[in-house]
Amino acid sequence: MKILFHICCGNCALYPVKLLRAEGHEFKGFWYNPNIHPLEEYTSRLDSLKKLSDDWRIDMFYVDEYNPEEFFSMFSAETLPQPPERCKSCYLLRLERTAVKAREAGFEAFSTTLLISPYQDFEQITDTGRKLAGKYNVRFYDKDFRPFFKEALTLSKELGLYRQKYCGCVFSRQEREQAIKAKEFSRGKG
Repeated sequence: MKILFHICCGNCALYPVKLLRAEGHEFKGFWYNPNIHPLEEYTSRLDSLKKLSDDWRIDMFYVDEYNPEEFFSMFSAETLPQPPERCKSCYLLRLERTAVKAREAGFEAFSTTLLISPYQDFEQITDTGRKLAGKYNVRFYDKDFRPFFKEALTLSKELGLYRQKYCGCVFSRQEREQAIKAKEFSRGKG
């Protein structure tokens, strides 16, 4: 099957790429992640993916424009949703752009490396993907890559890829930092 594969980062691409190749699929990666913030984080993830795509010969489409306003425009300051609603909007933004590109470029299906992370909402991602598949008349490849997550982390360390500490958006970064501070405070370090 010819699949356009949305890639959120090099780490999450490792096992999906290995498995797609092992299953004989023809695929191309697609970098589109306006949610990633700040610029340094965006650049670190993109550079890491470019290194991986060069080393592993992954054919890629890059929408390489740092444009967090596209992500922020989905929310208003007064009504910033919390997860899972915020995440649902982010999945829709990235997967819809992938589905449109897949249809335009003649792919049979589209998918995402988000399906490997136990920190993402697998059911919400697959539900969004299936709805977009119907809307754009291109299949959604919904393989559950989560069983390979730990192996991907090990391989990522071996390859020296940049490994991020949060999902990508500034809100998840703030939530992570708050959780760390709360944990330190509860241990008496705060």
